Amino acid sequence: MASATIFSQYSLYKEIEGVQFHAKWGHEKWYSKKSPKVLMVKIVNTSSSAAEFTLGLEFFANLIMMEDSQEKPYCLGAGKTLLPRMAGLVFKPVEANTDLLDSFELTGLEIKKMSTANCKTQ
Repeated sequence: MASATIFSQYSLYKEIEGVQFHAKWGHEKWYSKKSPKVLMVKIVNTSSSAAEFTLGLEFFANLIMMEDSQEKPYCLGAGKTLLPRMAGLVFKPVEANTDLLDSFELTGLEIKKMSTANCKTQ
């Protein structure tokens, strides 16, 4: 699990077969510090082949899972990056008091390598 203390910069959450998953806490509206907190996930494929994977998210408070999202499929070409706001990788907790959420875990993350020509999603 990654700590919720990462707020201003992306931190590497995990790297699997050349695909890096970075996360940071931010605000739903980047220009308003009063908007609700959201978790943003950036994904970078450093490998020479496309990667297909699923990604979901679980939010925790005191080691108890409070919320989870449905896993969605993604395909990312070789050397490509998925940015949170452009790729829909911004996760807003339903929990009204996001300060109670102290950690999160990305789920799915089983990488399947493929040719870039077969990668239609992203």
